Amino acid sequence: MKPFTALALLGLSLTSAALAAPKDPVQFAVFLEQMRGHYDASLLNYRNGDLTLAAKHAKHPANELYAAVRSDLTPALQHKFLADYAHINQTLALKKPYVEYQKVVNAFYADVDAALATLGATRNDPKFAAQVIAQILEDAEQEYEEGVEGGRVINLAEYQDAIYYVARARSWFDRNARGFPQRQRDVTAQALRDTAAVIARKGDLKALEKVIDQAKVELSEISGVQQAAKSSNATYFANIDRLLAAAKAHYAGGMADDAEEALIDAYLENFEYLESPLAKQDRALETKLEKTLREDLRALLKSQPSAQKFNAAVDAALADLKKARALLGE
Repeated sequence: MKPFTALALLGLSLTSAALAAPKDPVQFAVFLEQMRGHYDASLLNYRNGDLTLAAKHAKHPANELYAAVRSDLTPALQHKFLADYAHINQTLALKKPYVEYQKVVNAFYADVDAALATLGATRNDPKFAAQVIAQILEDAEQEYEEGVEGGRVINLAEYQDAIYYVARARSWFDRNARGFPQRQRDVTAQALRDTAAVIARKGDLKALEKVIDQAKVELSEISGVQQAAKSSNATYFANIDRLLAAAKAHYAGGMADDAEEALIDAYLENFEYLESPLAKQDRALETKLEKTLREDLRALLKSQPSAQKFNAAVDAALADLKKARALLGE
């Protein structure tokens, strides 16, 4: 699992009420930057006339990432985010001129900045920034693994995610580099340049892992937080089993929001890391499980099914996960 920050958070007042800090401030910031990365990619494709790929990128912030940050947003920001998603999707559907699409996306970016501002002084702490950068780079590596194989792009959307995630990491670095010790700053800057270069030339995954690991070592020295070793496939499967069981229990107890959070965690924090190795063994099963965990179970949840129907759908997913576990030798 991804590391949690231990930084103390400063309270921020809004209409005289203190805002509660996000449960995991690092992951909160990373999810928001992932949203920006997806919309950056969507803008590129929209400008180039590929509205299908633009729409594909635009789905992720609203369809899955929002659920991961919703409970950490103020009610006012929840309303703004949902309104932004609706405006963005409407502009896409109507195929408005690029400048209009850019305008509605920029409005969302402003609300992302407002969400990040709820972190208070923590947002500008170099140690916090170092953790955010490291996590974004780790996510970029995972997207690259799914998008490129043997020097060619096999999934353009994932490849573009890797490009724009690195760009978001670079943005955080540029904004905070002055607060980093010089040696770590210089080595990290070079590692970021090397990361972008490997991705641009569609280089070997091992080469990308090497330069990102180098950046993460320096960022760990800045933050003082030891980078967690990558989890094994067995750990990811165990986490998914636990989270799906929790989703069933939450739903049976009338806590649908908690059930959805467990489903989101099962997909974003665990299954995404299994997608690439599983696809190499059985792409059809990988695609089915991705859709089930990312979309179908959550869609079913929103339809307010009986607990029995929801449990049956989760159990079917667990049966497919058992097949996947066997294919990966876990």
